[in-house]
Amino acid sequence: MQAMISQWMLPVALAGMMLVMGLSLTPAHFRRVLQRPSEVAFGLALQWLLLPMLAVGWILWLQLPPMLATGLVILAACPGGATSNIISHLSGGDGALSVTLTAVVSLLAPVLIPLSVNLQLSLLQAEPLALQLPWLKTALPLLLITALPLLLGMLLAHWQPRWVVRWREALNRLAFGLFMVLVVWMTAVNLERLPQLWSATTLACLGLCVSAMLLTRLLSQPWSRQTRQTLVVEVGIQNAGTAMVIAASILGQPQLALVALFYGILMNGPALLLIARQQWQQARYTNGSTWSEKRF
Repeated sequence: MQAMISQWMLPVALAGMMLVMGLSLTPAHFRRVLQRPSEVAFGLALQWLLLPMLAVGWILWLQLPPMLATGLVILAACPGGATSNIISHLSGGDGALSVTLTAVVSLLAPVLIPLSVNLQLSLLQAEPLALQLPWLKTALPLLLITALPLLLGMLLAHWQPRWVVRWREALNRLAFGLFMVLVVWMTAVNLERLPQLWSATTLACLGLCVSAMLLTRLLSQPWSRQTRQTLVVEVGIQNAGTAMVIAASILGQPQLALVALFYGILMNGPALLLIARQQWQQARYTNGSTWSEKRF
């Protein structure tokens, strides 16, 4: 049952949330992103440079044992995927920028992930890993989960604009509900492992996520609020699924996947805070607008 959920229901749920996200996007959003290449380049630099360097710093500071250190290194080399797109959308970020960053890192992942892993290991003076990632096996599934449903959502918004306007708010609530279901499911299926979270692994994972978000927020100050929000999410929310696949399937060391699993659970804490903040601000704005309309 757990395997069926992981292999089928989880990708379908993510694809459904990406379709809902596509309802809010148009080609003009992506044209505006392409007109601001510095934001894309800055986001990629934060994902591929800042986060791995922070991971090395946390490993050295906490003096993590080799297994945990290697697991965190692999996790830090796997930038966000579909989940970060959904969180960015629900927390008021720039959806087009988020999807663009995901598309680029997905295409570059087979080349850059091994480079990032071995660079971090060299800084830690550890043995390099013989890591090879087939392009199709690594990039294509992620693109199918993100790009295809997103495109379908954009086409639906183009063909049925009135229907989309009518149901967009309800569908956004549905997307948030699906996200909460995924968080609860991930926690429930790993309930017996949760006591192990209260350790140096917890501090390393949560510390890496929060420090990456805070530093990104400071470094992205020159850009708009939407851009800052997107970069904060894209840097802090890693692709734990890809890290687990690399550790367990490609390297054949399932014990290394434990760090990615913990990170995948713990990163939802800061993500939910960002989403809750956006929902509260949106509700306050809506209530304020309603009150003003009634008054005037």
